Amino acid sequence: MQHTVLRVNSISKSFYNVKAVNNISFSVEQGDIFAFLGPNGAGKTTTLRILLDIIKADDGQIEWNLNGNSHHLPLASQIGYLPEERGLYPDVPILKSLVYLASIRGMDKTEAGKAALEWLERIGLAGRAKEKLQVLSKGNQQKIQFIASILHKPAFAILDEPFSGLDPLNQEIFIEFIKEINKQGTTILLSAHQMQLVEKTAHKVLLINKGEELYNGNLSGIFETYGNKQIIELRYKSGLNNISLENISGVENIEIMDNSFVKLTFGQSADMKIILSDLSKLEGVFDVSSHRPSLHDIFLNLVKSN
Repeated sequence: MQHTVLRVNSISKSFYNVKAVNNISFSVEQGDIFAFLGPNGAGKTTTLRILLDIIKADDGQIEWNLNGNSHHLPLASQIGYLPEERGLYPDVPILKSLVYLASIRGMDKTEAGKAALEWLERIGLAGRAKEKLQVLSKGNQQKIQFIASILHKPAFAILDEPFSGLDPLNQEIFIEFIKEINKQGTTILLSAHQMQLVEKTAHKVLLINKGEELYNGNLSGIFETYGNKQIIELRYKSGLNNISLENISGVENIEIMDNSFVKLTFGQSADMKIILSDLSKLEGVFDVSSHRPSLHDIFLNLVKSN
C-alpha cells in the first residue's frame, strides 16, 4: 500500500523583494513519478533546493517519511540528486568519481565499482571509464551525472532537467531508465521543460508559475480539466492568404506558427461540421490535422493566462 514519502506544507521563499515561492503545498507518494513543471523563473529549482535543505524556506514545513522513518532531511543514502548545473568533478576519472560519490552515500566501494561499470556499459561509455569528465560532450556528461544520482539505489531521486543536453534518441532511452529505476523502488520527482517527455513518463504533475500553483494532481486529470479543446492545424502551400481565419465558426485562438503553418483552437461545444465547411473555403491549404491539446499546449495556455 502506498504511503506519503514527502509532504510539503505551504512553503514560501523570497529573495529581496521577489517572491520566488509563494505558499506551495504538495505531497509525493511512494512509487510516484512526480513531475514538477513551470517556465524559467517559476520557482522550481528554489523549491528543490529547499527540499534538500540547501537553502531554508521563509515559511512552511517539509516532512520526509522514507523507509518508514520520519525526517526533517533523509540520510544521504536515501536521496539521489541530479542538479540542473553540472555537479561532478571535471578533472577526476569518471569511474573513480562515480565510486567516490556512491561510497559517501553509503555504498560499498567494490559494489559501487561493479554497478558503475554496468551502467557505463549500458550508456556506451565503458571504454572511457578512466577518462576525465571534462573531455566528454555535454550529453555524455549528463549521462554520467544521471548515473551518479541513482547509482546507490536511493529511495527517492530528485532529477532536475534530466534530459538536458541529450539528443532525441537518448531522451527516449532515459525515459526507460527512469521508469526502470522507479519500478525497482525509487520514487522520483523530476523537473523538465520537455513536455512531450514528461507526458510519457510522469504519473502526477505540479505546475507552478511566478512561484504559485496552477495545477496539482494526476496527469490524466490535467487533460480532463484543461484538455477538452480541439486543435486543428493548417498547412499552406505557399504562405497564408488574406482570408480572415477569425471568421471560422467557433475559433477561440489563432496561433500563427510561421508563414505556412497555423494552429486553430476550438471549444468543446464547437460544431465540427460547420468548422470543416468553413475550412473548405480557405485557399492554399494542402494539409489539415486535428488533435486534442498535448501537455505542452496546456502548459503554454495556463502559463500565458496567469
